[in-house]
Amino acid sequence: MKAKLAAIIEATGTPGFSSALADYLRTLLPCSHLIILGCRRNKHPIYLYDAIPHNREYLFQRYLTDAYLSDPFYQFCLENHGDKALILSGLVQDASSQQRYLINRYQQQFCPQTGVFDELCLCTWLDEERWILLFTGQTDEDPTRHMRQYHELSADSAVLHALIRQQWAGAERKPETSMLQSSAMADKSEFRLALQQAMHSFGEGLPTPKEQGITLLIVQGYDSADIAQLESIALGTVKNHRKSIYRKLNVSSLSELYQLFMTHLLVS
Repeated sequence: MKAKLAAIIEATGTPGFSSALADYLRTLLPCSHLIILGCRRNKHPIYLYDAIPHNREYLFQRYLTDAYLSDPFYQFCLENHGDKALILSGLVQDASSQQRYLINRYQQQFCPQTGVFDELCLCTWLDEERWILLFTGQTDEDPTRHMRQYHELSADSAVLHALIRQQWAGAERKPETSMLQSSAMADKSEFRLALQQAMHSFGEGLPTPKEQGITLLIVQGYDSADIAQLESIALGTVKNHRKSIYRKLNVSSLSELYQLFMTHLLVS
């Protein structure tokens, strides 16, 4: 464990941080699913990392577009500023009757759709507007294991919060750009390969290399303003690129773009 923790520290500030963090967590909390998302108020979550063995389309096609708004972990963190390790049963205990109903409904829908059970969440706030969500899950239910892993996550949470903030809060960079820059530089070689394979399968009229790079950012959850900032280009230029991408791929919305991407690769 100490060696894996040292690997995270060494990877801080590099594209390999997310992978090193995930490797440590899978040792601390053996799990089948692991997702890391960057969140900001009034914006879609940004994809940072995932290790999902199946039903991956739910993350890209539904969660990142709108289902996150029904996620009780996301809603709790949005409404309650502060670092926390969370378990769903804890949210239910402190919830109103209406909130309890929504949490139960989400759980009844989420588990069958994704095959993910015994979910845990680590929420790390970077500042007043930005936070990181880290989720772990299992393929089956085991209340004893679930509670044991929750206590293990809670016990390790102070160290994990510090490491996550060191990576994504970016004290040495402008706060408004640090999470964007760090997430954009993250190790997403699989994602890039996936996009290239999907692009080749689309046929003629392919997006240009520049448009392919922008498509990758769009699929990860960046909006036009984010992309303009990351690419150092005008917002109007990004919007023109998006129009060209949508026209060439024959889609008319972000949801359709996600669906096209999933159809051509992730569920193939």
